[in-house]
Amino acid sequence: MASSPLETLSPRVQILKTRLEAFVKDHCIPAEQEYEDHLNCRIGAERWTVDAIPPAIERLKQEAKRQGLWNLFLPHRLPDFIPKELSPSLYLSNREYGILCEIMGRSFLCPEACNCGAPDTGNMEVFLNHGTVEQQKKYLRPLLDGSIRSAFLMTEPDVASSDATNIETNLSKMIVEEDGQKHARYVLNGRKWWSTGAMDPRCKVALVLAKMDYSHPSVSGEVRGIADNHGAHTVAVVPMEKVKMVRALKVFGYDDAPHGHAEVNLDNIELDASCLVLGEGRGFEIAQSRLVSTFPVYPISQTEPNSHYWKYRDLEGFITV
Repeated sequence: MASSPLETLSPRVQILKTRLEAFVKDHCIPAEQEYEDHLNCRIGAERWTVDAIPPAIERLKQEAKRQGLWNLFLPHRLPDFIPKELSPSLYLSNREYGILCEIMGRSFLCPEACNCGAPDTGNMEVFLNHGTVEQQKKYLRPLLDGSIRSAFLMTEPDVASSDATNIETNLSKMIVEEDGQKHARYVLNGRKWWSTGAMDPRCKVALVLAKMDYSHPSVSGEVRGIADNHGAHTVAVVPMEKVKMVRALKVFGYDDAPHGHAEVNLDNIELDASCLVLGEGRGFEIAQSRLVSTFPVYPISQTEPNSHYWKYRDLEGFITV
């Protein structure tokens, strides 16, 4: 029985909650030791390979799909070209989803098993709400299917990134002429760290927050948004093969492989206009919409005060955001 009106659920959501509780208890928690044993047999670079991904996670994903526990985070309906089976079995409010996130937090495997893990949920909502049809077909669909993963590159080692107006990663614009037509081209340079999931071998795309640079002679007259710090940044879609890994970072001694957190370099990455989300200068708008959708529920799923979880995992993963 609900202890407060905020915990009251409709009969349909209550059935889903009961099913999720059984999934965590009967499938996720029993698979945790198998997951850890698989990784403990690997050291160094071996921990960031496809072979390092425990088979248990794919088995849990298939079971979550079968039970209708897949993509529960989705706030609204998908585009028509996305297969209907990738839609959640029930569309939930933030309050309802928050209650289910608390249950997911009882096992560190459950969020990924249900395709409700960070940073993928926030990135999927960016593609869903702001991406072009081309971006949605290339990245949103495989993310919704769980066949790839993603990263969000924002925090930087050289500035106080808690104030995102300090972000210095540079997206330089230039105009080039091809076949008699003028086209915008961009070059991305910078360094990011605490990039969750960037070293995951399944990670195929990163959303990168960067500051616009209009200093190239071909665009020297453009100053759009630069006078306003909150209009100076852009989100770019970058294939992971263009991102250079520097090192894995640890939290309390844990590397959280094979997902983990990385320091990365962005060295002279060439992009075109199709790689921008919503166009130039919309980075803060996109980042804010992403945080609004994920922050009310993600901490809940990571801090469920479950005695089994604390005993088994110690402190690993509890400050990952």
